[in-house]
Amino acid sequence: MDAIKEFIFSYDLHLLFRMIVACVCGFVIGYERKNRAKDAGIRTHCIVAVASAMMMIVSKYGFNDMIESIEFLNADVRLDPSRMAQGIVTGVGFLGSGLIFHQRGSTQGLTTAAGIWATSGIGMAIGSGMYFIGIAATIVILLLQIYLHGKHKFMTQHKARTL
Repeated sequence: MDAIKEFIFSYDLHLLFRMIVACVCGFVIGYERKNRAKDAGIRTHCIVAVASAMMMIVSKYGFNDMIESIEFLNADVRLDPSRMAQGIVTGVGFLGSGLIFHQRGSTQGLTTAAGIWATSGIGMAIGSGMYFIGIAATIVILLLQIYLHGKHKFMTQHKARTL
């Protein structure tokens, strides 16, 4: 009995580790956004990453007890963890839409909304156990944010010529 409790405890610690890794990735992206004085900073990105990781963990592993009891009854039950991922993407998309403002021909908050959406994807990847993909996406997004925030010739807006 003690071996079973020890296994369950170590398993739960592994799932907690997934949420912590997601939080660190959210922190890194949020820190960069905070330094640019953007609306969604460290706390927002951390919460989105951790919550997405937790939802994926629940989606993948939260129903194991139900599956075992149904298998005992020889019933045919299928679970689809991707349904939770779809719900997260939709919900975070709705959250991100509240960050986008359009005033006087200018759109603001689009990058912040995209960052929130990407952070949820990172949380889902890590929550699913795909550490490499989640961490790699964090690094790519961070490097893109830093590099593309600079002034580069190819990013200057060209005005259309009128005849």
